[in-house]
Amino acid sequence: MKKMILLFSVLMLAACSGEASQAEKDLDKVKSEIAELEDQINDVQGDNEALQQQVDAKESELDELESNNQEEPDESKASEENEETEENTDSEE
Repeated sequence: MKKMILLFSVLMLAACSGEASQAEKDLDKVKSEIAELEDQINDVQGDNEALQQQVDAKESELDELESNNQEEPDESKASEENEETEENTDSEE
């Protein structure tokens, strides 16, 4: 009986010791990995927002160029027709 009490006491002291158990160490490691992953996620989200702003700027630039291009064909057609008529009159002379 004394051996059982002594064994139980030793086990209780070991369980209550200040040393962290393997489970606690694993938990701390997982928490630090989670924190690192959250930092990486935040970095990627920041990069994604910056890239999205660049895409939006390029799209608006493209829209502006397309709208300018739609206005110019009428002018360029008129100048091409003038050039063709000048060439035809030059060749007739």
